[in-house]
Amino acid sequence: MKEIEFKNISNLSKPEIFTNKNVNLVNNLGWESFTKTGLPPNPETSELWKYTNFHNLGNIKFFLPQKKTFDPNDNSGVFSSKNFQTIYIVDGFYDPEISNFSDNVIVEKSNELSKLKSLSKNFGEIAKINENEMIAMNSAFMLDPIFISIDESKEEMNLNIVILTTDNANNISSFPRLFIQVNSKSQTNIVESYFNLSKNRNNLVVPVIEYLLEKETNVCHKRMQMDSGNSFFFQFDRVMQKEMSKFISTSFSLSGLLSRYDIHSDLSGINSECNFHGLYITNKNQLQENEISITHSVEKCSSDQMFKGILAGKSKAVFSGKVLVKQGAQKTRAFQKDLNFLLSKDCEVDTKPSLEIYADDVECSHGATAGNMDKNMLFYLQSRGINNEDAMSMLIRGFAQEIIDEFEDDEIIEFLENSIDKSIPSLEIQGIM
Repeated sequence: MKEIEFKNISNLSKPEIFTNKNVNLVNNLGWESFTKTGLPPNPETSELWKYTNFHNLGNIKFFLPQKKTFDPNDNSGVFSSKNFQTIYIVDGFYDPEISNFSDNVIVEKSNELSKLKSLSKNFGEIAKINENEMIAMNSAFMLDPIFISIDESKEEMNLNIVILTTDNANNISSFPRLFIQVNSKSQTNIVESYFNLSKNRNNLVVPVIEYLLEKETNVCHKRMQMDSGNSFFFQFDRVMQKEMSKFISTSFSLSGLLSRYDIHSDLSGINSECNFHGLYITNKNQLQENEISITHSVEKCSSDQMFKGILAGKSKAVFSGKVLVKQGAQKTRAFQKDLNFLLSKDCEVDTKPSLEIYADDVECSHGATAGNMDKNMLFYLQSRGINNEDAMSMLIRGFAQEIIDEFEDDEIIEFLENSIDKSIPSLEIQGIM
């Protein structure tokens, strides 16, 4: 296995050469950019990584993974459902042997493009290399990028993209890279499922997914990040939306040691719509960052951001929500909200919702709150014969349920509710009563 130590960039060697010239260009540009800047921050991106400490990440030796087999029938806690077509990416490698999908979905590896060759022209144009160091890192070290095309279907399609980190003998670094085109008039439910099956390793996972939504597409996007609590996880979703398209997204995160969810959509087509909602839980010394941004490039588009955080122990969280309304993007409707539930006197949340508006006919608002457990509500439940632990669990579940219900699918909701129930007893709740 090839070793990577990010504090010694000069000793790194380029891991891959791609036969597709567009993919290889992105790979070369990513390598050039990352070996120049290294880990964040640099002067141009210091504000983006204001709260992130990369010292520990720089001191760990990682290894590029090798292909491994995974048995989806193994009871490993990975969500699966017969109602969903499934694409498996194991340690950064696409596994066609265990993936299962219909003729309406085309999946091709970058070195084998035939039907989807035209998509490679847009590769790296939605998630731009010069945007930040971690997208450049993914572009430099990606091993098996794949292209997915979803065609119009008479029935609503359910697709589960499962990205796994298996239990390895060493700390591994994987760089999943996907380009997804949703063709005109498609109605698609897409679930991004991230599972870390390694309990004791400090793995590094940096997924980058580019979405291209053609006219009149409707994507219901769900995301689950189920971490063991020890990994470094940086995810970047980039969405380009054309006329009358919808991207309605709901996210759930059980954080790693250092996690970042960074999603941006460009509403470039008139009458397009985008919602980003999410829930995360942090504990102990974890840090969860959410960089949520939407650009209104044209008129008559709408967006909504709402994130909820549950923080315990000495954990920290960052919410940076931004809406950019460009000049000429009249009739814009854009709303932001960040709500936080603090379960410990030692946890901390930094929240920064912001609006940048260059049009005058808009309806926009933003707000943020952070609060402790309601003593009166807790006392009320206890007065009804509910013990202290169960009462606190009920309040935590009640705060989370609004977002969980947005996942809509009964199996996913049950899976997430069970995950929350399992995590609550381990939360370090202290000093708030």
